[in-house]
Amino acid sequence: MEKEVHLGKKINILAKRIHRAIDKEASKYGITGVQGRILGFINHNSKNRDIFQKDIEEELDIRRSSVTSVLQLMEKNGFIERVSVSEDARLKKLIITEKGARIQKSVYDFILDFEKSFRDELSEAEMNMFISLLDRLSNKISE
Repeated sequence: MEKEVHLGKKINILAKRIHRAIDKEASKYGITGVQGRILGFINHNSKNRDIFQKDIEEELDIRRSSVTSVLQLMEKNGFIERVSVSEDARLKKLIITEKGARIQKSVYDFILDFEKSFRDELSEAEMNMFISLLDRLSNKISE
């Protein structure tokens, strides 16, 4: 009798291993994986628009109270700054500092190399099929 394969479990294990590898790299720079993802989001999106705490909450699907404490720590450690906007002094846009940008680039370079190692493991056809299957399963869950 063939052993039953649990797809959700295999996907979860792969996702956790990826997150652990990225978290381990981020820790070399004194940040957590979540802080690294926040730095990446701010860095990649602030060129086109102002980024606010609400954007982080929505993008990373993290509760407001959790984001507040993470951002306060990131500001204290000099990775980001909160700056008032002229339209509403209560609103604080998030700006990545030079220190934060350097760290974000190092972690992002690691992620690119990590993803390249995945791509190198699969043929182009396998990679296209893998992405197609991931998208299809993800869309199935969204229905």
